[in-house]
Amino acid sequence: MNSDIEYSGRADVHVHTCASDGLPTAQQVLDYIARRGHLDVVAITDHDVLDASLWAYEQQGRYPFDIIPGVEVTAREGHVLGLWVMQPIPKGLSVAETAAAIHEQGGAAILAHPGEILIAGRHLYRYLRRPEVLLKWGIDGIEVYNAGTMTPGNNSIARHIGDQLPLPLVGNSDAHTLNAIGCGRTRFPGHTAADFRRALMQGQTVAEGASWPITDYLKLSPSSIQRKLSASLVTSMRSTHPTRLWNWRRSSE
Repeated sequence: MNSDIEYSGRADVHVHTCASDGLPTAQQVLDYIARRGHLDVVAITDHDVLDASLWAYEQQGRYPFDIIPGVEVTAREGHVLGLWVMQPIPKGLSVAETAAAIHEQGGAAILAHPGEILIAGRHLYRYLRRPEVLLKWGIDGIEVYNAGTMTPGNNSIARHIGDQLPLPLVGNSDAHTLNAIGCGRTRFPGHTAADFRRALMQGQTVAEGASWPITDYLKLSPSSIQRKLSASLVTSMRSTHPTRLWNWRRSSE
């Protein structure tokens, strides 16, 4: 981090609504942020649907912060946040194909929670051994702090992956409840969505935050938790060189 730059902007670009597996409506999300006054930029990024995000983007003039249209795309090797995206992107594509589809719309592709074994699965070991593959796939940034992480150590793993790459590092809440919004965030120079995008392009971002309050996990329905976990722990661990991975976690924490 350049100590001469003031990182005064606060962005959370990984927020869910009831349009996918979150609890609040898009309007509740925007009203909550307006009341709290704790964010300058937000993106609603529901799983594989754009309805709530596009509605929120249309309301931008009514709120004292900037709103980015976006979506969290379920790709084969993980989840990708598509920012500045306004057209649907099919799920089930490769990360490279997903990033290309985001770029076709002039958007930015951020790899979400890459250290989450329950989502990245057998691809996580590849990210650890050959992180440069993410550059080849066209990823524009790495989410290295996720406030809603479901497994211990995954933010440490994500940070290790991100530190090996010349890519901007971001933090997000992955909020599924109102109270979790802003728990994870990205600091950047400026206060607007344009400033945030410029910061991504120039690598001038700082990821920070704190975990969700335990009460926010308890508010989630079993179906929401299952969607967030995404896959069976046993299946994922069997496909991810478990001995070497867990040894790496113990040595890194």
